[in-house]
Amino acid sequence: MEGNQNRIQSIDAIRGFALLGILVVNVLAFHSPHFMYGGLDSFYQSPTDSALLTLIGIFFQASFYPLFSLLFGVGIYIMYERLTEKVSGQAKSVLRRRMFVLGAIGLAHGIFIWYGDILLMYSIVGLLTIWLIEKPVRSLLKWAAWMLGSVTAFMTLMNYATREFLADYRDEESIGQSFALYTGTYTDIFERNVADWLVMFNPLQVVLMILTILPMFLVGVVLVKMGWVTNPKEHIQSIKRWIVISLVVFGLFKIGPYLTGDPVWLDYVKQGIGGSFSSLFYFLILLVIFSYGRGIVIQSILAPVGKLSLTNYLLQSLIGFVFFYGVGFNFYGQLNIIDLMVYVVIVYSVQVGLSIWYLKVFQYGPFEWVYRTLTYGKVQRLKRRS
Repeated sequence: MEGNQNRIQSIDAIRGFALLGILVVNVLAFHSPHFMYGGLDSFYQSPTDSALLTLIGIFFQASFYPLFSLLFGVGIYIMYERLTEKVSGQAKSVLRRRMFVLGAIGLAHGIFIWYGDILLMYSIVGLLTIWLIEKPVRSLLKWAAWMLGSVTAFMTLMNYATREFLADYRDEESIGQSFALYTGTYTDIFERNVADWLVMFNPLQVVLMILTILPMFLVGVVLVKMGWVTNPKEHIQSIKRWIVISLVVFGLFKIGPYLTGDPVWLDYVKQGIGGSFSSLFYFLILLVIFSYGRGIVIQSILAPVGKLSLTNYLLQSLIGFVFFYGVGFNFYGQLNIIDLMVYVVIVYSVQVGLSIWYLKVFQYGPFEWVYRTLTYGKVQRLKRRS
């Protein structure tokens, strides 16, 4: 029981770490429209901004949504195993219902709060994962490699063919509309947010995201099936070997492009290959550290945040909504990278403190409680037993 509890704490801690990385990246998208419409240099102009953006690009950008995807795959398979023991043939039905509930939460989040929502996409990918979940490890790895390799190759060729256009891309009209509406009333914000959400969820983008995210879901399933998550000490040599391999690929495909001037046509190589392997490296190195009882203080800080991952993810969006948009403090496009990183430290620190305090009284976060209640069709006990 103690080993199982330690495993759960380790996964929660890694999930808490992923939420920190997601906040670092998402705050840039909340602050300005450059991710979607270009013009990065006009928003962040100082040498310090440039240096920090490079560090974020190497260690954070496109590394943490794959890490969260991997963790989702781990969670889905662990839940599948538990449900199979309890309800046998109904396991997949419960998991599908869980994905539909998650999709509804993500749809509401994406339309009414922030267009950058990832939960709806995770629910779609989760349904595909459930369909593939019983396939053997070798088949899952082939599926993952084929999808990730094909989408990366296709997009890299497309980006190379249009590299001159991409290098100078800047949609002035959309940038102007973003500033005019995100700094206005909620009606203005809603109008622009829906427009951006529709851009994010156009059919081509959805297919590309599925082919990028599903491989990491499947890798998460594979890691549980191989016993690396449940019994990491028994597989420590294999895990260490893959820590080295993932670090090397991380360096070549995520850091390497920056040594050649960071051409824009290599973005999908950085994101697809570099980002996926950097997320695998983060997961495995932290799994080993936490499983051997090292970094216990860090684990105790990160685990409560990860246990309330859904609530904390949505809370990050609500705070960003109030801080950056016109209905609140209206800092949209007004800050530099140092300011934004100070914001990240403050918001995440508050989440750490609130999570630790909250879990002393309650066993689920408010959104986790809704998630579980709707999944099982039964009101869940929220408060801890005294």
